[in-house]
Amino acid sequence: MGRSSTQRDLTAHTTSIRCSTELLEGMTALVWDFGDYHSPIRRTWRELGSTAARNGKWIKDVQETDPFLVPYSIAVTVLQQITDGYVYLDKNLAFMVTLNPVKPDTLRTVFTYLEGIVRKVPLDEIPFMDQPTLARLVADATPQRHNLAENILQQEDGKPASPDNWAYEAVKWHIAMKLAAKPFLDREVEPVLEAYEAATGETKHRTADWRPSGNIAAVQYRPISTGDLIAWDQPIGPVFANLAHPVNLGEAIKARPENPTRSQVQYAMSRLSVKMATYTAEPNPVLNLDAHIRRINNTVIHASTVLVDQGTDRPLMSVSLDGRGLRQTNKHALEILAKMDADRSSLNAIEERVADERDRLNTKDENGKRIDILTPPPGAIRPTMPKTDSFAVGTGSGIYHLSLLRDHVQRAFGDTASLLDLKSKGNVFGKRAHEPATAALAKEKKQKKNDGEYVDLIGKPSPEGIRRSIEAAGYKKLRILCLWYRDATLTRMIHGLAHPYGLDPDSIDPDPAGEKPFPLADGIEAVFCNAEALLEHGPGTQRATDAQRITSTFAEPGVLLAAWCETEIPVRGEEHEGLKPAEVKTALAENDAKHQVVRELAKAAVPSQFLVGREYDPFTKTFSIVKKPPKAFEDHRVYMGVLDLYRSCGVVDDRFERALYPDDDPYPLPRMAFCGIHIRKQATDRKYKGAPKRIITASAIIPSPDPGGPWRMMGWSNIHPQWEHYALAQSNFHAANYPLHTENGDSDFQRWAQAGDDVCTALKELHDELDGLPYALMIDGHASRRVWPGLHNNKQGLGKDPDDPRLWLPASGLPPSWNPASIIRMNCAQAEMPRLVNVTEKQKNGKTVPLKTSSDLYYPEDRPEGHPWFLFTEPRNYGKKRHGQWKTRWRADPGKASKNVGERKENELNSPWYSMTTREITPMHTRDGYDRETLAVAAARLSHQALSWSDRTRYPAPLHAALQMDLGHPQYRRSAPKDPESIEILKEARGTDS
Repeated sequence: MGRSSTQRDLTAHTTSIRCSTELLEGMTALVWDFGDYHSPIRRTWRELGSTAARNGKWIKDVQETDPFLVPYSIAVTVLQQITDGYVYLDKNLAFMVTLNPVKPDTLRTVFTYLEGIVRKVPLDEIPFMDQPTLARLVADATPQRHNLAENILQQEDGKPASPDNWAYEAVKWHIAMKLAAKPFLDREVEPVLEAYEAATGETKHRTADWRPSGNIAAVQYRPISTGDLIAWDQPIGPVFANLAHPVNLGEAIKARPENPTRSQVQYAMSRLSVKMATYTAEPNPVLNLDAHIRRINNTVIHASTVLVDQGTDRPLMSVSLDGRGLRQTNKHALEILAKMDADRSSLNAIEERVADERDRLNTKDENGKRIDILTPPPGAIRPTMPKTDSFAVGTGSGIYHLSLLRDHVQRAFGDTASLLDLKSKGNVFGKRAHEPATAALAKEKKQKKNDGEYVDLIGKPSPEGIRRSIEAAGYKKLRILCLWYRDATLTRMIHGLAHPYGLDPDSIDPDPAGEKPFPLADGIEAVFCNAEALLEHGPGTQRATDAQRITSTFAEPGVLLAAWCETEIPVRGEEHEGLKPAEVKTALAENDAKHQVVRELAKAAVPSQFLVGREYDPFTKTFSIVKKPPKAFEDHRVYMGVLDLYRSCGVVDDRFERALYPDDDPYPLPRMAFCGIHIRKQATDRKYKGAPKRIITASAIIPSPDPGGPWRMMGWSNIHPQWEHYALAQSNFHAANYPLHTENGDSDFQRWAQAGDDVCTALKELHDELDGLPYALMIDGHASRRVWPGLHNNKQGLGKDPDDPRLWLPASGLPPSWNPASIIRMNCAQAEMPRLVNVTEKQKNGKTVPLKTSSDLYYPEDRPEGHPWFLFTEPRNYGKKRHGQWKTRWRADPGKASKNVGERKENELNSPWYSMTTREITPMHTRDGYDRETLAVAAARLSHQALSWSDRTRYPAPLHAALQMDLGHPQYRRSAPKDPESIEILKEARGTDS
């Protein structure tokens, strides 16, 4: 429906560079190879880590680990200072890589001091005559000077390129130095205006196009020790916004207000990242370059990383800070540097600022109010900060910065850089249910919006589609329990159900007793019940009883109950006075009614969804009740909430039939199911030995064998390992606790192997649920990379390693007919994706025209066998303001606040700036008779037609449904992993911006 039948010729231009002999010529690195996992040096390193963990300090009769007594942190901080800064030490001591030599005696001294400190030997008493084992082994290791081209590029044996881990670090340093060798040219673009006659007859002007002006600012990026680059001398913020570009820091200090607010002196810097990645069928790795905004913290003590300028002859140092609560430089590293008479001036400067901030932290004014520590002017020490919602500089660099970055790459590398271009036919997606199929329908919808009438903006399933899906699962009726305790929320719920079903909200008159169902459509009804006792925050000693009473009242054979509940985010109150922040957080979590209600309803097999009825403003410290907006279509939370409730009910309707099986489809897909498997780590609890069990959830979307029939959605988890209707599977999962640690002390490696066995069992049992249909399996390549070696890029075309006990593939060992028709590996890690700059289209007359964005499915230009596809997506909010399309943040307008509407100017500086997101889709191990391109298109369509979202989800629908099962578990927040890799995987899967 609405899909163009004419193929287009689109070319996507990116900032990615193909690695080649010419590009890598002359690039080398020194590598210390410390052996495999069982080598003496790595075994000694692990023993030292265990010793550090044991040698804690006692506080209030409880042993607490010394936050500074971490061998890795100590060693890295010291090595950064005694070298030129280009040094990378593997956390597990598998290798060390530098660009320049480090003397063996220096390494011997560093690791001798390190071992002595960890073993609690006073520095003056550390024996150097009797060398510790670790220091001797490290010093005796002979570094090898490696040529990066030889390690990174594909060899003559034809096997996939498989760079060593050290090469991923060293190549970033070299690329960063090359990029920093030339100034980055920020060319201003100006609008081309055209005159037109307004409806009033008045002549006005509008922007018809954009063109480069003669105004060019040269910006100098500097390398960081991590391999990134940063525009150190060109900060971005309110103080600098009205100054000449490029800015003069001396003038900027003069422009600083006398008594500034916190936001007036906040600033950020432009950062460029370099990340090497491999793709299937691409003979050599690709370097993906991206542009970011790095915000500067107002304090060091609340930062985890500090950037330090030690002179232009060295890279900017990225120094990790340690400690709990208030952070500082690793004190043990400072002690070692002092003993070695090494230059530690930069670290001392950090410590001086830490001491000053600690003194000022609790300073109060004459009214007893704590004095805010403001961000100082840009200096040699700049602490960085994570994303925060309230900041003077918004997130994102914008798409124009990426186009300038592509130009910069071409200037820096010349003909040695082969930039990655991708191609697309551009006719993959049809119109979704809420997208007008014709211009006339679009005009009609726009008029309804202007009139305030209800229009579908989310793509709701049809009542008939909901009913058929519910009946296919074995139910006769869907009954939605609307549980509320504020009149405003009741009103929103009534409108949120009435409009999508074509009903007049005034015709819904809830039963005062909250017992009489109201019919919404054939087979679908709602009950409106005041349930304040169940939903209010607190210990909830009667919550289980209240939930059982409500569910038993409305439960009937053949009726699927689903609860739509009011809630609010719990906040600190008078009862929390005197508690520490961690204690307050625990108390709020324990008394949060939402998670308790989810658990109690799940026990009764009732899926649930929540609607916030009251919000808290932390700045004004006031509450406000959320009311129904003036226009019928504007309550987005309500409509999205209902849509997600349908997902929890396992509703999969004719939207997916239209998406996957449109008329006259150039990508004809056989009738087949799609199964998504979600796997993640749990947070490690140090009270237990070994690694925690993995969490595994799965969902399968199963079409009818014949076109036009009802679809089904099944679910599975390793907590309740059997395939069931999705609503029941999710309820059984939410009703149970996450699996705990066990006393057997299984390692991380063993846990990943066990996860592979669990998935294989799930796939074996899935075969009986498919009614003979084939299926494709969808997994996140990053989340599962430690589970199945056969899905790694560097293992393609190779056989199983007999020494590796893990399953080679998810269905290894199952009968061939039970194997998936294809394994579709998804990758949502934006750092490993090509970043779209712009698109050009070659028209039938041979003319090439530029396009700014594209949301199509692309593939490598030369289409090697086994290649991936890349799905570009325009962010949801990009089309509203298009900030960053024609300027960089250095030229952002800080806006103007005014009581007079006509005098106000929008603040571009603190607005989010968007660029295109990318996901990689790679069908792998595809059986004969199935087309890889058709399967890639199907995966893209299953992201485009989301289960419970108006736009695309990062994951295709089955994988998204599996992820949501886990995210909705009442214990998820407590179980969520804390390691950076897992956090990043989940962040990318959920599609949150960085």
